[in-house]
Amino acid sequence: MGFLHPNVPFALLLVAIYASLFHLWAGRNLRDLGLYLLAGLVGFGLGHWIGRTLELDVLRIGTLHVVEGSVSAFLALILVRSFQTP
Repeated sequence: MGFLHPNVPFALLLVAIYASLFHLWAGRNLRDLGLYLLAGLVGFGLGHWIGRTLELDVLRIGTLHVVEGSVSAFLALILVRSFQTP
């Protein structure tokens, strides 16, 4: 049985913080929080992948591309929010 890479729990914690703060600012119900968690996770993963693929070294913690993941997560959150109906 393998263990999770230490980056995974840290990335999940960052995504949960970003999605929770975004939900406090723009969310209306619990469904929105779930949607923001999913969007933040996909966005952070995509940003990390882009940072790793392009070998960007803006700010890394271990092998986790924090800046690229964070920017992409926020863009994903904003994108999801823009497609929601009022």
